[in-house]
Parts: sequence; structure tokens; C-alpha cells
Amino acid sequence: MVRKHWSGENILMSRRRVRYRIALLAFLPLILFGCRSNQGPAEYLYGVANVDTVEIRMQETLPGGVTAIVRGTLLETCTEVDEIRQDYDGGENTFVLTLTTRRPVDASCEREVVAFEESIPLAIERLPDGTYAVVANGVGATFELDREALAPVQ
Repeated sequence: MVRKHWSGENILMSRRRVRYRIALLAFLPLILFGCRSNQGPAEYLYGVANVDTVEIRMQETLPGGVTAIVRGTLLETCTEVDEIRQDYDGGENTFVLTLTTRRPVDASCEREVVAFEESIPLAIERLPDGTYAVVANGVGATFELDREALAPVQ
């Protein structure tokens, strides 16, 4: 039996490829089919949020919780974050967050960069301890889940 040796660089490159594939799969339906049905005129234009950073915050007491703090920018004053979808890829230990935006079709919007921040609790309840990745619209972070290191609630 031949064993393949994985160096840190190989693992990092493998994770990057997986993240890009996951991001592509998440956005492929938007690209192919758009975001609206054929039932009447559209009230909103939909898009994908521009994510700049993902920060992980962990509770330090049991039962423990993990929150992804996603920060980014919107390009118009009347654009807002519309929906946040959370998927989990168990094969890669990766949470995939998809943030979509919307703006009214008929609105006269100022082209101005507007910052946003979203706090997204991650569904970790039934996951074993280990290393996990979070990818939000292509931007990622990792965290180590270790419930034994958490202090009991007093």
C-alpha cells in the first residue's frame, strides 16, 4: 500500500481548491438561473454581498457556541443584505455561508460604499471536536473546536 505524504503546503492548497469549488457551486444557480421567478414584475434586484473579512468568536463556557462575524461592503445606499444561507460540507469540515443582497428596482440609489457586519451562529451542536473552516462568499477563516477546554458555567 502506498501512502501519500501531505505537507502543510499541500493541505493548504487542497483547502483553497475546495473553497473555490464550494464558492463556485454556491453561486452557480445564481449565475445560470437568476434570482427571480416569472411571476410578475421584479420588485428587487438581487446580488451577492462583497465580503471582506470573516472573524470567528467562540464562547469560553459550556455548552460553547461559535459565531462567524462577517464584514463587508455594499456599493449603494439602498442595497441591503437579503438572505444568509448556511450549508455544511462534512467531507471537508467546512461551513459555507452565502450572503445575498437586494435593492429596490425603481429606487434612485447613491453610489456610496456602505459597510455591513453580520453575526452568524454556526450549527456546531452535533459536530465532534476538530478543525473547521468557514467560507463566506469566498472569504474564509478556520477554528478549532475543543469542548474539553471550555469552562463549566458557574
